[in-house]
Amino acid sequence: MNTALIVAAGTGSRAQLNQSKILYKVNGKPLFLYSVELFLSLGHQVILVVSKEDINEIRKYVTDEIKLVLGGKTRGESVMNGLREVQTPYVFIHDAARPLITKQAVMEIEKVLQFQDAVLLAEKLTSALKKYNEKELTSMNRDDFILAQTPQAFLTEKIRYAYIRNDKDYVDDISLYQAFYPEDKVKVVINTEPNTKATYPQDFSYIQMILKERDENLRIGHSFDIHQLVENRPLILGGIQIPFEKGLLGHSDADVLLHAIAEAMLGALALGDLGSFYPDTDPAYKDIDSKRILKETNDLIRQKGYEIGNIDATVYAELPKLNPHIKNIKENISKLLSIRDDQISVKATTYEKMDAIGEQKAIASEAVVILKKV
Repeated sequence: MNTALIVAAGTGSRAQLNQSKILYKVNGKPLFLYSVELFLSLGHQVILVVSKEDINEIRKYVTDEIKLVLGGKTRGESVMNGLREVQTPYVFIHDAARPLITKQAVMEIEKVLQFQDAVLLAEKLTSALKKYNEKELTSMNRDDFILAQTPQAFLTEKIRYAYIRNDKDYVDDISLYQAFYPEDKVKVVINTEPNTKATYPQDFSYIQMILKERDENLRIGHSFDIHQLVENRPLILGGIQIPFEKGLLGHSDADVLLHAIAEAMLGALALGDLGSFYPDTDPAYKDIDSKRILKETNDLIRQKGYEIGNIDATVYAELPKLNPHIKNIKENISKLLSIRDDQISVKATTYEKMDAIGEQKAIASEAVVILKKV
């Protein structure tokens, strides 16, 4: 596992805002949260370095899995405060003011880290480059230059050693690393996607436009499923066998919860209903395990270039009482789909003794799934 050390302790005075720029909301979400969510989705531990003035507001948006660390007077002090808390072999140091960082860029850095102790993410220059002073204007070869970005990634023990012993100012973390390890080769990963740092007022408009375009790649699916309760059948919900005197009737194992989730996933991409893929007239699918259905549906949406953003599901059952089983159900779905359990909401409610559900003749489930472009 790696750690993402996200620096969010700057004042952002050049942004000319009436608040800290990392709290500025872009499409309804504070700027810093974009980077936090991205690194979490890749399985990174996250350390968020924040200012004393912002910490209470930031706590409203993060869970306990995010470690909050107070920053210092300078960026260097803030990074050092964060590095003291890093426990993984490798650390990604990233500026919260770069919310456009992509999974592809981070994953490319991860590949390189298998062979290098320091990696710089950068972009190529596209404009003509000039060196200028009052006496002279000189054309430069732009191919000899790149623009540094974050995250910059390191073997933790090396960059921490450099920061502990450093007493100078450096333009970025790579510069400090090179000063202490001049013999080490720094691998450069070229990023071709936008990764603008929010610095000036015009930057926020551009970032908002890019993030809006990305958000438009979200797809939403919904499904409702209901199965009859009968004797001599196991009750399977969320891939878990629930102790009860009856079970659900169906051609498969009749896991009404997993069926609703899988069909909502299909619906989000307009791929049809579950019966189109697993028809109840085909003996090949007799008593099929719905865990297989869910995993195969997940493989299908990934082939289409999407992944799960979040799931909101409800089970309607008069009996049995399902609340004691919700935690296990969520954990099981999390494993089946390889997503975090905080991306999954599973609720249980009764039908107030009305209709077939209230009369304990059936159990139903409803699911809403958000897919996002990978």
